[in-house]
Amino acid sequence: MLKGLLDKFRTGKTLDYEEAKQLASSDDVSVRQEVAEHPNAQPEILYFLATDKVVTVRAAIAKNDATPRQADALLTKDDDEAVRSELAAKISKLAPGLTNNEVDKIRKLTYEALETLARDQATKVRRIVAETLQEMADAPPEVIRHLAEDAELVVCAPVLENSPVLTERDLIQIINLNPAEGAISAISKRSTLSDEVMEQIFASNDTAAVAELLGNGSVSIKEDLLERICDKSRTVKSLQSPLVHRPTLPKGVALRLADFVADHLIKALLSRKDLDPETAAAVREEVSWRLDLAAEEEAAETEETPYAKAKRLYDEGNLEPAMVDSALKAGQKEYAIAAFAVLAELSPAVVEKIAASDNAKALVSLSWQAGLEPESITLVQKRLGGIKPNKVLNPANGQYPLGEDEMVWLMEFFGN
Repeated sequence: MLKGLLDKFRTGKTLDYEEAKQLASSDDVSVRQEVAEHPNAQPEILYFLATDKVVTVRAAIAKNDATPRQADALLTKDDDEAVRSELAAKISKLAPGLTNNEVDKIRKLTYEALETLARDQATKVRRIVAETLQEMADAPPEVIRHLAEDAELVVCAPVLENSPVLTERDLIQIINLNPAEGAISAISKRSTLSDEVMEQIFASNDTAAVAELLGNGSVSIKEDLLERICDKSRTVKSLQSPLVHRPTLPKGVALRLADFVADHLIKALLSRKDLDPETAAAVREEVSWRLDLAAEEEAAETEETPYAKAKRLYDEGNLEPAMVDSALKAGQKEYAIAAFAVLAELSPAVVEKIAASDNAKALVSLSWQAGLEPESITLVQKRLGGIKPNKVLNPANGQYPLGEDEMVWLMEFFGN
């Protein structure tokens, strides 16, 4: 009986639901596997097999383009990473053009499945989504931004380097977030960068990222910024070689470099074809007294603390309340505390005291004083204060759940 049904199925003849279900319920794993892989299998049967006890069968369902989106949504929660990885590879290719407001139910389910996979606990699953979407101009913006803020470089780097969906604002916010090591370097490799983004890369004090920027021949760096990088390279020696080998180097920068770079870099500088004889002669003259700057070359590069960075960004007009949300989502608690302190005009010690108080009202009041949107208070209470779910205060009709007088009093109480 079963053999006859299988032969009928293989020849492409239509099986009724009961016949197809017999094959999908077979004790023979190879039979269920064959049904799961078939491009013309009935959607109901594929959905049925999405809960099969054998991983390879569920993985086949995840990979099958004919699988209904409802089954895909189910498989986003599968316990096996291999199943979710197969699903991520398939769903990511279906994603372009989808938005949160899609009216078509199937497309909406696809979008929701993609969002779930982009937040998967397994790095491999998130990496597959990122690598598939990295160059798609119509990839879902929210998914791309979430991947760009991922704590794992193998996930965030592909979209940071290549995604056309990320805006200048997105890139600047990520740079100022203290992202994963290597993330800013990935941004430096983009084929196009605005002057403001390049300024923020330099201001980040990420030497490797600035070196990558210097080696990026597809972007034009303003002479003023190149001069400041050159000045910094007096003490940050790892920037000297990328500067000397920069595809296009203004004459003024070449002369500055001649003051202090090492002998082997001087030779490379003099061999540049874009230096005219007069500039080359001036470079040679500069070399004659460059050893006088040896003390400067040995100066150590200083690192910026989270609070100092938050204060600088605030003074520059680039510290936004939304950055607190992003920092907490990325697990950057120290930076979130620093940003809160600057935005709320409190000391970091007071913010730390509020965070450790187990007081939901105090955390809500802190968010209010820092200028955060009401919808941010749930995240702040959970991530910064560790408030238990049953004690979390949620926004009331889009507003803060406490009165202004009470929030002012709480801030004064904790500030004393």
